[in-house]
Amino acid sequence: MQAVESACLAFAAGRTTAERQAAECILHQFKQSPQAYADSIHLLTHSTVPMAQFHAVTTLCELSLLERVATSQRRETIGFLLHHATSSYAHMPSFVSSALLSTIAVLMKRNWLQETPGDRAAMVSHITQLASSPGASSSVLGIKLLLAFVTEMRGSSEKKTRAMLQPMAFHTSCRTTLEKDGLVQILALAVHLITNQPSSQALEHVYLLMVELLQWFETTDSTSILLAVDARWRPYLVQASFIQAVFETYTTHRSHNLGSHTIRQVLILLATVTGPIFETPSDQIAYITWIFHGALFIFHHPLPSNVELEVVDMCQLTYRLVSNWGSLNDPAMAEPLVSEVAKLSCLLLQSALQDTTDDVDDAALWQMEGLDVLMDAWSILTANASKVSAVSAGLQAASAQVVQLYLQVRLRLVCRSDENDVDEDDEIEENVAKTLEEQLGLVAALARLNAPHNLSLCLHLLQETSHQRMSHPTKSLDDVSYRHVLDKLHFLVLFTGIVLADDYRGEKPSIPAAMEGAVLPLVEQVIHVVLRLLGDEVKAVEAAPHLQSPYFSEQLVSTTTRLHVTYFERFPSKADMVELFCKCASTYLARWYTQPHIIQNVVDLVLAFPKTAAISLCMQSPSFQWLLHSVLSLQGALSHVPSQSRGLVCEAVVRIVVVESPEKLTPFVTEWHQALVSLIQSGASNDVRVHQQVEIVLELYAGLARSSESRSFLVLEPLALPWFPLLLNVLETFHSVASIVPLVLKCACDFVEANLAYLTLTKAIVLYNHCDRLIGTFCASHSSQTQRATTEEEQFEDILMLLTLLSHLVAKDVIDFADDSANSAGVVADVVFSGLNQVIPLMTHDLLQYPKLSVQYFTLVSYLVDVYPDKVVRLNPTLLNKLLQSLVVGMQHNNTDIVRYSFQSVGELAACQLRHEPSAPGLLGQFIPIVLQMLVFESTSAVVVDGAAIALYYLLLVERTNVFAIAQAFCTGMDTALHDTMMQALSQLTQSLPPSHSTSVVDARKHRAQFKTHLYAFVAHVRGYAQIK
Repeated sequence: MQAVESACLAFAAGRTTAERQAAECILHQFKQSPQAYADSIHLLTHSTVPMAQFHAVTTLCELSLLERVATSQRRETIGFLLHHATSSYAHMPSFVSSALLSTIAVLMKRNWLQETPGDRAAMVSHITQLASSPGASSSVLGIKLLLAFVTEMRGSSEKKTRAMLQPMAFHTSCRTTLEKDGLVQILALAVHLITNQPSSQALEHVYLLMVELLQWFETTDSTSILLAVDARWRPYLVQASFIQAVFETYTTHRSHNLGSHTIRQVLILLATVTGPIFETPSDQIAYITWIFHGALFIFHHPLPSNVELEVVDMCQLTYRLVSNWGSLNDPAMAEPLVSEVAKLSCLLLQSALQDTTDDVDDAALWQMEGLDVLMDAWSILTANASKVSAVSAGLQAASAQVVQLYLQVRLRLVCRSDENDVDEDDEIEENVAKTLEEQLGLVAALARLNAPHNLSLCLHLLQETSHQRMSHPTKSLDDVSYRHVLDKLHFLVLFTGIVLADDYRGEKPSIPAAMEGAVLPLVEQVIHVVLRLLGDEVKAVEAAPHLQSPYFSEQLVSTTTRLHVTYFERFPSKADMVELFCKCASTYLARWYTQPHIIQNVVDLVLAFPKTAAISLCMQSPSFQWLLHSVLSLQGALSHVPSQSRGLVCEAVVRIVVVESPEKLTPFVTEWHQALVSLIQSGASNDVRVHQQVEIVLELYAGLARSSESRSFLVLEPLALPWFPLLLNVLETFHSVASIVPLVLKCACDFVEANLAYLTLTKAIVLYNHCDRLIGTFCASHSSQTQRATTEEEQFEDILMLLTLLSHLVAKDVIDFADDSANSAGVVADVVFSGLNQVIPLMTHDLLQYPKLSVQYFTLVSYLVDVYPDKVVRLNPTLLNKLLQSLVVGMQHNNTDIVRYSFQSVGELAACQLRHEPSAPGLLGQFIPIVLQMLVFESTSAVVVDGAAIALYYLLLVERTNVFAIAQAFCTGMDTALHDTMMQALSQLTQSLPPSHSTSVVDARKHRAQFKTHLYAFVAHVRGYAQIK
């Protein structure tokens, strides 16, 4: 005992790494000792070293969870630990007592399904009696134990599955059994304790227990925040005296931060209670009213010392009450709810206005966190405005007040952080912008409820801020005050666009109902102001782009796109609008071609033209004609624009031209073709300028290929399909140029993805043959690494494109092969497997570490194995072995999708070999020890065990005659006890396999399910034993 105590003290002190390692070794030996169980009991009852006591508790827990431990022995351990807790709890440090109670709860759960209903009821009754005993210390002990027990029984997480070495089904069964019998008894005790005002020592733990009980009904797969509570809970929860007792306790302990927060969590959960616990909707309304009236005092009198946490929690409570009310569609409580949500919103916004200082940004304002929650409540109220007249009447006044305050706060916040100077990660910026836009969408919905007032407000703020910009003394981007004016304009343009057009991304965007009728003239005024801002900005950029803000222009273009697709048909001066947009696109491309966000927004704007009747006006626009010639002509005015950006614009322009004047495309495509032929024949394959010209032509062609759709395919196909032989020539000539190779593959990918579905059978077969030659040329040149210094990143890009191309080709179900389905499908398989033959050697272990590449590769392999298992098993033996080795990598990947695909592929291959005479006997047997190693010696998740079950099932069937030899080889090197345990467990597992003559589908499904159950038992038993050993 002294050695263990010293080791625990040394491990906790951790003076040096060597000392900690030596201590860890002693503790590990202690756990492995044959007398570890008895020694742990002695250590727990006699040691005065807290760390030693803790180690004894954890050792008892691990040993008692082993599969070989009998239920009766585990029951004795529970009794001993419970007695020890009762007698020694007051003298234990908190971390030891918590571990002790948690161990009792875990062991109770482990025995739960083996106990009789009477024994289970007796266990619950014993703990509830302890919790309700008059002694304060005994009561606290009982409540804490109940808390640990309910927490353990409620959870069925992956972490708990690994810790207890039981399948998820076990945890679900335990939960269901307690819910049917025992949980209500625990609830009754908790309600009784709360109603009768628990002691200060027990207060927080009673409310934590109530939190766990109410969260019992949370479901991870539901989008609703409401809790559908069992009807048997009605006599306890649906009581005004209980709700009143909770509020009284909160009033008494309001200044105690930790305890008051827990009570507020109980109130928030109580506000979400719904479902069969209520007999009628009127009962539910009465229940909501009790909570609402109890919360009014807290709403109106926040505690100054705890205002931030309290008000944010009250916002959550309000949101839950509104959600609960909204599920009933009942007019009762509508008016007071709207009134209180409005008051709370205004309170937060006014507080935020007072708190905004020069060094406080949006993230530091706790008021905005509360407002985020309240905006969700507003969304429910606005959704019910048309159904409940009481809501509609109050919302108009609330809308004007809340929106005005919100805009004041936001306009002040945008001046607190200079967004033009902040250099953040693009992904972070995108997430922040998305979050803001989501919140603005909710505020805009509220604003539309009082459209005349709020549109007038937007119009006034736009005009006022625009005037501030025009009258600013410096108008310099170096001046912080001027940038703040631009930031305000940016925000106002964004918000105004969302108010006017909330949903514009569909095929047929519609004008919001609130913007119709009498308010339409005001809408037109606002749109005119936005378009005037765009016109002024375009002129300014054309004159001096370096003096203007791309940040503001990005938003202007984005908002005008939104307004164009929504209001174009209502706009009186359509030709002027289209000319402005074309001028905008031409100017920004010519002046700001290095700004990727500007280019993307311009492309989105041009792509929006075909959604309206703007195409004919577009073709008449001088600016568009200039844009058309400048983008598509190799000698055009925009030849300096980066090739990738030019390709994007090409796609957008072609989608317009092909509708009205497709004949205009032919001269340009002919020019590209001739230029590319000339570049190929020039013999200057090492000239950088030639490379740049080739890249431009390829990007233009990719844009042309992507623009194809059902209504334009017949026009574009003669222009695009003849390019494939030329792509092959480009790849042969420039195979050593790192920037051109992926572009060639990208062109092929874009064409196949956009056009394969529309090709006739004959042309589809021609396309497959072209792709086969293209893939062969790529792989042949790629294998000669000495010809070009290919970095790992370049290999990744090339092979990802190749895998993408194969994935597009394999989707043959989009092609009509009705004329000759067997032969055509055979061509598809031949081409795809020809590509796979050439790709497999390129898939190195390092490349498989790239998540995006791995997902693409294993998705493709999984599909091919599923559809063509016979062809896979008949691959060249060397290639097949390399494919199998890649599946080994996939099985051990940290991406669960890749792991699932890999196990699925192995299972399909084994099932295929089971159906046919194996072409390579014993080849798949190599997976068995790998799977066993993962299951037994690694901390694999339930997802991995589920995936491994089917794969191992078929692998064992295929290698049925060799299983014993494989098992012996796997167990070589283990000590005698572990070897014997492993061999015995494997023998029992293989006995669960079906007889060889069982062939029916029903039998197969039943046997797979049975094997999965036995595998979980095998893992629980052997892994636990191996870890202890």
